[in-house]
Amino acid sequence: MFAKISIRSLGRNHCGRSLVALTVAGIAGCGLTFAAPAVADASATVKAHTQRMSDADLNAQQNGWYNEGDRLTLVCSKRGQQVKGYFSFNIPGGWDSLWYRTSDGNYVADVDIETGTLNSVAPDCSPAPAPPASAPQGSREDRAVAWANGQVGSDGYDFLCGRFVANAYGKPTLGVSSAQIFHDQLASAGQIHMDRNIPKGALVFSESQWDVVNGVHQGHVVLARGDGSFVSGGVSKSYGSRHTVQILNSWNPSPGAQYLGWAYAPGSWPGP
Repeated sequence: MFAKISIRSLGRNHCGRSLVALTVAGIAGCGLTFAAPAVADASATVKAHTQRMSDADLNAQQNGWYNEGDRLTLVCSKRGQQVKGYFSFNIPGGWDSLWYRTSDGNYVADVDIETGTLNSVAPDCSPAPAPPASAPQGSREDRAVAWANGQVGSDGYDFLCGRFVANAYGKPTLGVSSAQIFHDQLASAGQIHMDRNIPKGALVFSESQWDVVNGVHQGHVVLARGDGSFVSGGVSKSYGSRHTVQILNSWNPSPGAQYLGWAYAPGSWPGP
């Protein structure tokens, strides 16, 4: 299949899953009907006899071969060793570093499979970053973030981003019907900051096409972890790890999302 440099048939040049699946319909309007439908794992057809590897590297253990015509289910993708193969003719320079983990637990080079696109069609294989350590007793913000980190992987906040951040601070709900309305109340009180120096525990607001219901933006709100990442409730199960609470690397990965600023949690919110 592929020789260190030439993946013998690692041919393709892109990743193979449909970007649409990944396109972040994932973070939508917090509990409103803006989420995209659930998306099944991507699939691909092997175009040439190619290695079945234990990792995305030809120096890893080889566990056999995939044969031309095999249909593979692509679970996730990662960048690994650059190889050449079946689709190298379609890639500038011929080299492709994209690999997929299949449903059998092994890796196949993108360059040797047909996915219908040059872009990755499966979520990233990298595990979510471990929650930063936090003392059991600390500031209100520390305790809120620690609580939120403990909810990662939960399915208890189906489109309920507002309730999630409220719960993180010991409140049952936002007290209003949407994250957008809550944002506007804070803005009217002069409590919204538009800079990007977002502190730990801050509520970070945004809006996108995915949070529009009956022509009105419902907005989205996440909790800043203080390290450039965020914990979000209300995530669509068609996105990322497929759970309603996930760690995100941006305040809203939805295409075209608009940043609406951040605010400290209201002083009346006690924290968990």
